[in-house]
Amino acid sequence: MPVIDPFTVVHVGAEEVRDHPDYCFDNTHREGQFSLVIQRTLAGAGFFRDANGTVPVPAGHAMLFTHTEPTGYGYPPDATEPYRLRFLAFSPQGAQDLFNRLRADFGSVVRMPDESEATALFDEAIERFRQRRFRDRLHETELMCRLLIALYREQVQGTRTSDPIEFGHHYVRNHFRSPVNLKGIAQKCGISREHFIREFSARYRESPGVMLRRLRLEHARAMLAGTELSVQDVALASGFTSSNTFCRAYRSRFGRRPGAGRRKS
Repeated sequence: MPVIDPFTVVHVGAEEVRDHPDYCFDNTHREGQFSLVIQRTLAGAGFFRDANGTVPVPAGHAMLFTHTEPTGYGYPPDATEPYRLRFLAFSPQGAQDLFNRLRADFGSVVRMPDESEATALFDEAIERFRQRRFRDRLHETELMCRLLIALYREQVQGTRTSDPIEFGHHYVRNHFRSPVNLKGIAQKCGISREHFIREFSARYRESPGVMLRRLRLEHARAMLAGTELSVQDVALASGFTSSNTFCRAYRSRFGRRPGAGRRKS
């Protein structure tokens, strides 16, 4: 049985300028090595097309796609200025899950402005590829994962003003292990607690309080099954402020005490 290589490899990193509609690709029929691709617009605009339609990719944005999927991209037929772009094509090993989650949560066209951490890491990866200056494959994988995480974090931050409810949804998912509460989360979103709860519940079919408790309890159950930590330590590591509150919530959801059924050391 072949061993799957877990490390990310950058296949191509380059900069191009296109100024004619002949620049058009259908990813369904791409040949060559399968890659994940981040293609950032430096000037002008490209377009990205999928089952939902065709959208522009202006400067300060990037398109995310893979080879062999039913999408396309290129130079817009009605464009009047050159499309200047940079792109990274890299292997899915070690990066596929992050890449997929980024697209699932924010779509295939994302913000990537000049003065951002993600753009700095993107440019660094291209330059290191060009100059063959990755220290080793571990460094290469680490850099690509940092890039995807920074890109994800920046999309979350961008929703804080464009869509406070979505920002709150990401905040709950990313901070449930901290002792946050709904009032504090609503303040982070810049809206009232009541408005946050009402709009969140309508959009996600689950109140933010229920989601927060569910994530904490699922995390706690995994910790109880996989560690020898005390119930008190598991409670605090899962975002609960006390073991008593945790035990009541755990028993209510799972029908048994947190310590029941744990293997003895």
